[in-house]
Amino acid sequence: MVLARRDTHEVLKLVDWHLLVFFAALFVVVDGLSDTGLPDAIYWHLRPVFGSTVTTQTWNLAWFSVAGSNIFSNVPFVLVAGKWIARFADPELMWKVLALATTFAGNLTIVGSVANMIVVESVREHLQVGFWDYARFGIPITIFTTIARVIVLLVLR
Repeated sequence: MVLARRDTHEVLKLVDWHLLVFFAALFVVVDGLSDTGLPDAIYWHLRPVFGSTVTTQTWNLAWFSVAGSNIFSNVPFVLVAGKWIARFADPELMWKVLALATTFAGNLTIVGSVANMIVVESVREHLQVGFWDYARFGIPITIFTTIARVIVLLVLR
């Protein structure tokens, strides 16, 4: 604003305040949820599902992250699941798995990433993008990219 010599009031009118409140509330809710101990309880129930070998944990965390990111959205899912990583056989690899799976998971459905929801909402006046319109491309792309990248991670580790 200073460099462009624009009126501060005019610039602040362009800010999407609803979106800022949404993100702030998202972080408050996730932090509050973490303080309840529920994420730890969920992990202890899911621990057998993840398996005990690095390869099994890699694949299971990847698919669990894809699903979780589309149920809860990827940002809150990472904030919760990130607390579990130290308990895996290879935490460094699992951080990479969590990062790639939740990033690619954003492509699966509209709700997989807040960015998708913002784009779909922004384009609404010009184009209607339904859940299945998006998913028919997002599902195969997410499956392919996640499988390919997990293989690369496992080979290069």
